[in-house]
Amino acid sequence: MHLYYLKVGTIEANPHHIVNLIHYEDAASLSVEILKKELRSRLFLGCDNHPVSRQEVMDLVAKSGKFDQTFVGFTVTAGTDGLLGKKLNNSRTREEIGWEPKYTSFAHFLGVAS
Repeated sequence: MHLYYLKVGTIEANPHHIVNLIHYEDAASLSVEILKKELRSRLFLGCDNHPVSRQEVMDLVAKSGKFDQTFVGFTVTAGTDGLLGKKLNNSRTREEIGWEPKYTSFAHFLGVAS
């Protein structure tokens, strides 16, 4: 998401929309742990438990200083100002599987966590 946003510069979307993230390495390790436990016909939720808005994602990207491109901003027009998403939490999955993510948040992944 953020690399595309940087490339385009301006995105027609609501900056307050909530996104739930998980690093691909964490998604893979969670999947492996579920497979090792041979759990079948069950659903488990994978996320980092730190939902952020689109604007917060781009603010963290800018704060990281890891990219040369500059994100200009969001433009909200009719059709892009609807539901703001859901804040998800996978504590139950973590407890049942005995799994924790390597990257505890998007900010942690970028190296800008406080």
